[in-house]
Amino acid sequence: MDWIERTARAVDHDGVEVAAPAEAVEAMIAFEQRYGGLWCPALGPNGMEYGLDGDARVYWTAQGWVFYGIVDGDWTCGVEVLLDGRAGMTLADRPLRILNRSIDQRLEAHALLLAVHRWPHLALELALPQGRTPALVGTDLLPWVDEASGPTDLWWFDGASAVHLHLSNWWTKDHDIWVARCFSRDATALNQIKEPLLNEVTGLLEPDEMWCSLCGRCTASGRPCS
Repeated sequence: MDWIERTARAVDHDGVEVAAPAEAVEAMIAFEQRYGGLWCPALGPNGMEYGLDGDARVYWTAQGWVFYGIVDGDWTCGVEVLLDGRAGMTLADRPLRILNRSIDQRLEAHALLLAVHRWPHLALELALPQGRTPALVGTDLLPWVDEASGPTDLWWFDGASAVHLHLSNWWTKDHDIWVARCFSRDATALNQIKEPLLNEVTGLLEPDEMWCSLCGRCTASGRPCS
C-alpha cells in the first residue's frame, strides 16, 4: 500500500489540501487491505463496490475525518468511511448521517436483505424524530440478528421469516422516515408476523400507497406485495 502513503492528502474544513494525519493514512491502508476490490450485487443493476479506487484523500466533517471507500449501487452514491470504521452518507446538504457501525455490519445487513428480498413481503412506514431509532423490545418478534443490525438497520430472522426496519429518508423532511418490512417464505404467514410488530412500533404512518423499492412499484401500505 505504498501508493496510499505516497499520495495521501487531507482536505480541511476550508477545502484546502494539507498533509494527511497519520491515523487517516493507517485507516485507509487497513480498509484497502481488507475490503479493496470487493464487489457485491445490489437490488438494482449496479453493484456495491469497495475500495479507494486510487483516491487517498480524507475530508474533514463534523464527525471527524472521512474517506470515500464505497460506491453504493442501490443509492448510486458514495459512502463515507470514518477512521473508526463506521460508515455514512451526506445527502442534500444535510450533515453526514451514520448508517453503519462497521463495514462488516454493513455487509451482513446487505447480505441478509439479498437473501430475503424476493420472498413474499409487506411494508409499513414510520415517522420518528430525527436521529431516533425505533425502540422495540422485540420479545414477540423473531430472533435478533446482532451482526446485521446497526444505527439504520434492525434485523430479526429465523431462517423462514424476517423483520427488517430500515431508515429510508432523513434528508427531505423535518423528521426521519423508516420502513418496516416483514418477509416470509410462506405468504400466508405475513399478517401473523406483522401483528407483534404493530404492537411495538410508534409513529406509524397510514398512507394509501407507498413505494416498494424491492418490487419497484407502489403498493398498499401494510398489505402483501403482489
